Amino acid sequence: MATGGAPKPEEETVVFPDWVMLERIFRKRCHDDLDAAGEAVNKNKTAAPVKIDSGHSCFVSFTLAAPPGSSYFNLHWPERQGSEELLAFVRAVDKNLVLFDISIPDRIRYFDAPPDLFVYTASAPPPPVQQLPRRSTKQFLAHQFTTGILQLKAEHCYIVADLNVHLKKEGASAELCVFNSGATDWRIITEVLADKLPDLWFTDDVFAFDGRFLCWVDYFSGVVLCDFSKNVDSQVLHFVPFPGGIKYPDDARFPRYFPGRFRSVSISQGMMRYVHIDNDFHQTVHSGWRGIAPKRSNRRQKQLTHKITIWTLNSNFEWEVHCEINLDCLWAQPSYQGLGLPRRLPEFPVISMDDPGVLCCVLRAKEFAGKEWMIMVDMNHADLQSCTDVNVEDKFSNTTQLSTVFSKYLQKANRMAWDNIELTSLKCKSAI
Repeated sequence: MATGGAPKPEEETVVFPDWVMLERIFRKRCHDDLDAAGEAVNKNKTAAPVKIDSGHSCFVSFTLAAPPGSSYFNLHWPERQGSEELLAFVRAVDKNLVLFDISIPDRIRYFDAPPDLFVYTASAPPPPVQQLPRRSTKQFLAHQFTTGILQLKAEHCYIVADLNVHLKKEGASAELCVFNSGATDWRIITEVLADKLPDLWFTDDVFAFDGRFLCWVDYFSGVVLCDFSKNVDSQVLHFVPFPGGIKYPDDARFPRYFPGRFRSVSISQGMMRYVHIDNDFHQTVHSGWRGIAPKRSNRRQKQLTHKITIWTLNSNFEWEVHCEINLDCLWAQPSYQGLGLPRRLPEFPVISMDDPGVLCCVLRAKEFAGKEWMIMVDMNHADLQSCTDVNVEDKFSNTTQLSTVFSKYLQKANRMAWDNIELTSLKCKSAI
């Protein structure tokens, strides 16, 4: 006869948000040794051990918050001495996958080699982390914003790809560096057809779309789509320009001063969305921009009638207006004025993954300075839904956050674990 009760969990179930806005720059957590690092994350459902083929070991975890709060990627390093130059960065996300890199200062690496790349898969604790094969040169994978990850819809595998665009006098050529999770090494695809790329291209971001496409973004021109559901060896890049016909001067396009400050592209309810906040920042920026006084920038902001517009990409790869608000209407709302928020342009917009009519942004008291808030705006009614103060230690990184649902997969895994515990409990009771 069975004795005793059902097994008791160590802690109550953890509720994770269905989607989060993930900061890409890591938070470093140094510990005395690997055991201390493991103890620090012992009860963290997001934590995962990482084994690096250079011989190092560490842990990663996530601090998750429901929007408009920010979520963070943590690296738990088992050494305090010599960790000053340790770096990590979240490159891309798709479904339950998070692609990140780690740069170890004391690693004996190949000449000019890119950082080590890893894929975190959200699942039951501990989530697995896979290190991708290393490449010996920075021809590919060196730039943090050009590498994307795609969970293929028709297959049980993922694709990691990096894009190089070479501009020529007559058109442009492109190369892809591709890794398939079912393979053992990277493939270089040199014969990539580039369809009507602009004269000047620079990748600012990359994201997955529809279980088929990786999409590279130049925020001063448009989006390039590449369909990985077809023959990988004969890829064609399809360029979709942004709506509005805005022409940016070369002084803005070459230095790339915060290209995602007033625009972004992401996926919401399975559709590609583009958001643009009216501004004159990149039309007036120049090589000596760092010397512009905040008062001058404030005056420029007040000279325009500002709108926020969200577009949706339809099945014909054309942009349609989804919703639009006048910022004067938002600023006049009692909910906005009651919090004493400044009448300033929201920045670094992120569209809700659940509702394309909801927008999250950072709001600053001054130009790149002063107090910061994360706000959530109802675009259908020009209404402030919520506002969160940003702590000084969490100061915004001026890098567009990644909207991701990987936290939902952690939640599913957590629920499955509790279902198993309840099932065990019933079996124990029936056996008594």
